[in-house]
Amino acid sequence: MNAAQPKHAVCSLLLSARSGLQLALRYLPPPPISPVSAPDMNTTTKQQGMTLIEALIAAVILAIGILGIVSLLGVSKVAQHDTVQRTRAVSLADDLLERIRRNPEGVAEYTAHNPLNGSSGPAMVTNCATTSCTAEDLAKFDLDNWESLLAGSAVTAPDPNGDASSTAVLRDVAACVNFTADTGKTNTGIIDIVIQWRGISETFDAATGDTICGTDFANEDKPYRRQVVISSFIFDEGDM
Repeated sequence: MNAAQPKHAVCSLLLSARSGLQLALRYLPPPPISPVSAPDMNTTTKQQGMTLIEALIAAVILAIGILGIVSLLGVSKVAQHDTVQRTRAVSLADDLLERIRRNPEGVAEYTAHNPLNGSSGPAMVTNCATTSCTAEDLAKFDLDNWESLLAGSAVTAPDPNGDASSTAVLRDVAACVNFTADTGKTNTGIIDIVIQWRGISETFDAATGDTICGTDFANEDKPYRRQVVISSFIFDEGDM
């Protein structure tokens, strides 16, 4: 046998096997396609962003905070108004007290016109700023000027009708001057200046029947009553 024949036989065998393999692969069915799996509805996913409920809760909390701030501003404004009124009352009482100390001989005239309300004082007879006056006339002059301060007539502003309206008046104001002479004295003793008015909020002023000036407030209005009492000692050299 020729040596080239086995080699040729082997090549023929390999070619036949290759052709058979290609033929077999051509007729094989295609591999199955795996279906896309549907999402699992029970799987918990991480939530991002803000839900409507959380937004509503935040809005409610913000609204409550804004209402609290507005309420606080209102309370602060009322307290500020009360402070201004009380400061004015103390200033007025101190002013009248100094006038009486300067003219202790006229103390009877100062106490003869209770309660003072800005228009109930005695008519001024003499202008004691330019003319020498008696103790009684000086007391009338002082009360006339002081009641102008009590009525706030020097501090005015136009109202909606264009008329001048006082901006410093104390509402429902009443003032009293009470004097208790020392034993054996006429114009020397304890002087009390009481100023009473109506505030804009309810509170407790600790006023008693001894310090009520003029007609007391009705029971339902007493929580709005404000009162300032300044006491001092006056001395008249004529009593010595």
